[in-house]
Amino acid sequence: MIEFREFEKETMGKLLDEIRLKVDANGPAYTGFVDGKVAGFAGVIQMWPGVGEGWILGSDLFASNKLWFIRNVKRYLEKIMDTHQLHRVQTTVMHGHTELIRLVEFLGMKFEGRLRNYGPNGEDYLMYGRISWHQ
Repeated sequence: MIEFREFEKETMGKLLDEIRLKVDANGPAYTGFVDGKVAGFAGVIQMWPGVGEGWILGSDLFASNKLWFIRNVKRYLEKIMDTHQLHRVQTTVMHGHTELIRLVEFLGMKFEGRLRNYGPNGEDYLMYGRISWHQ
């Protein structure tokens, strides 16, 4: 059984099952394992041709393996964008989560704006996007 961090449990709640269904139907995803246990998942949900929504979920092993995990996410994001001919991948980060903001910026994403009252409990989120450098 996968143990999610408190952040995912609190903010995602019932949405995890919905995300799982969308990912299965709409996009590539990868699972990172450490010693045979899941450290996290990452992928892109294809919204329409050329555009995807990136996502990452970490287990309790994420914190102790985050550099390894993030480097692999960056490598696979590039592969996904090339393989699926995506000219844009975007993601949202809850306002105030500076560690996650640093993560998406490391992945090459740029801040695009603030989404007020966007979260399931009215939280503000920040929109980030990455444009393919192959254009």
